[in-house]
Formats: sequence, structure tokens, C-alpha cells
Amino acid sequence: MKEKREVFEILFLILQVGITMLVTVGLCFTIGILLDKYLGTHLLWVFIVLGILSGYRAVYLLIRRYIKGSANGRNQPEWAKKAFHSDDEDPEGTGSGEDPR
Repeated sequence: MKEKREVFEILFLILQVGITMLVTVGLCFTIGILLDKYLGTHLLWVFIVLGILSGYRAVYLLIRRYIKGSANGRNQPEWAKKAFHSDDEDPEGTGSGEDPR
């Protein structure tokens, strides 16, 4: 059951990433079109780039929060412990005390 929950959490994270990118780029695209229409400027590409950059930042923060496990007070998933451990930590929990260097 725990594996099923992790799969659903990852699927929801992927869904959240997609929605975040769509909303940020779409919102900036709409603002750019409206400014071009009412002010007669050519700022659409500036706002598209701004939307992409803000979308990437939002996705980065979302994934970083998920990996650190700070969302809802849950622990890190097992794959994140193995993938993002530092050299000083012992991800397997063997506690051998030996310095691998």
C-alpha cells in the first residue's frame, strides 16, 4: 500500500508541474497580448520569456519542496534518500563508521 501511495504522490506532482507551467506561461501570454492590443507595444515575447522563467522557478521550488519532504510533514521517499544523500550521510543506515575516502 505504501508503494501505491508513493506512485500517486509522484503522479500528482507531475500533474502539478504541468498545470503550473501552463498557468504561468498562459497568464503571461495573456498579459502580453492585452498590453500589445491596448498600448500598441510589442512586448509579447518579453512576457512569454518571463512566463517560462517564472514557470521553471515555480516548478523548481515545487520539486525541491517535495524532495526535502517538508510538504505536509512527511518523510523523504526512499528514492530521494538514495539519490540526494551527501557523502557524510549513510543512506543505507549501516552505521559502519568507516570513512569511504
